[in-house]
Amino acid sequence: MRKFSFFLFSIFFLIIGCKDESTIHSTHIETNGFWLKDVPIKASLEISESPIDIYLFLKLNKDYPFSNIYLLSNLENNNLNLTDTISFRFDDSENKNLLSKQTRIKTFKIPIHKNINVSGETLVEVSHAVRYIDSVGAVLKLQGILDVGILVNKSNEKI
Repeated sequence: MRKFSFFLFSIFFLIIGCKDESTIHSTHIETNGFWLKDVPIKASLEISESPIDIYLFLKLNKDYPFSNIYLLSNLENNNLNLTDTISFRFDDSENKNLLSKQTRIKTFKIPIHKNINVSGETLVEVSHAVRYIDSVGAVLKLQGILDVGILVNKSNEKI
């Protein structure tokens, strides 16, 4: 019994010790290989520490037909409503260490909002706005996206 208690105690400290203190919130959706235009990823959270950084994580496979992505982001707070369009080129990214010619799955960490000062109940919503060059409307079913996630961290920069 004493060995079992020591084992549980060790596991507890291992879990507590590995927690990243800068992460405020993390959420993701599995997309089954595509991301629908009308299904944005949403995160509703309570912000108690500012400033924060908000990132979108994308996991792509070889079926993704573009070298970039356009995103529509919306951040709603009791004193702030911020809407933005983000253009991100995969080949010019700072994520080159995550890329490899040998892997078929690529992961990207895309900055949505950096060093933003908000507090209280906050809603973050991100959807894609990718379109083909000869089309006016966005692609309704964007192929090649395996996973989409939102990560909110404490900002390292001072305002």
